[in-house]
Amino acid sequence: MTKYLFDNLKHLETFKYDSSTAIVTDIDGTISEIAPTPTEALVTDSMREELVKLHRKFSLVAVVSGRSVLNAREMVDVDGLLYVGNHGMEFLENGKISLYPEVEKYLPQMKQAGQKLQKGDLSHIDGLLFEDKGICFSVHYRLASQSENVRGKILHNIKNDPDCEKLKISEGRQLVELKPPLSCDKGTILENIIQEYNLKKIIYLGDDITDLDAFKRLKVLENQGELRGAGVLVCSSEIPHDVKKGSSYYVNGVDEVLKFFQWLSN
Repeated sequence: MTKYLFDNLKHLETFKYDSSTAIVTDIDGTISEIAPTPTEALVTDSMREELVKLHRKFSLVAVVSGRSVLNAREMVDVDGLLYVGNHGMEFLENGKISLYPEVEKYLPQMKQAGQKLQKGDLSHIDGLLFEDKGICFSVHYRLASQSENVRGKILHNIKNDPDCEKLKISEGRQLVELKPPLSCDKGTILENIIQEYNLKKIIYLGDDITDLDAFKRLKVLENQGELRGAGVLVCSSEIPHDVKKGSSYYVNGVDEVLKFFQWLSN
């Protein structure tokens, strides 16, 4: 059963007082409030200050986002962090960008599919936002009329497009996304980070369906005795119940993430 974090802080003290702890967090809905459009979202100065403190205190602070890695870096704007963009398909560390293996060969196909979606039948639906993230392509429907079953129309359009049939389709909070057909998700990326940095204690924070893979992987590794882990879900009404069941703890919103970071950093 997932527990409310602030009723169980004593169980997190093993992370708080160990400098080898790593903090890995999503951005939107976790350290930044969900906004009507991606460009309107922001990381507050207070949150940024706490990320700086965490970076100084712990062995690693990483940001894993569905945004492009450069967009994630620009938005968070904290030096010294590991930035992971496009759900783990690109990394930015020490000013150098690297791509997940095999991503590059799918870039022309992704661009063609995204352009076709943007110019096709979906272009006539008011409120849709098309986002080309270089590696992935998202269709946001938060601002569209929900009475028109916009989600269903987007999925139908994508699944019946031959340019999209070999690509990976996933969903997030009020969006449908096209990705290269690679076995890459937040769970595999989290495990890669753990192995590369030889992490033994890790806190992962997220708010969306895509974070469930990371929560599950963390529990598997902990059950195998590989590490101590804590998955923290940032709750909202948009999150399916299965996501909450996958985490160890939950908090109620971005404000409580900030409160948790303040507790960790002191």
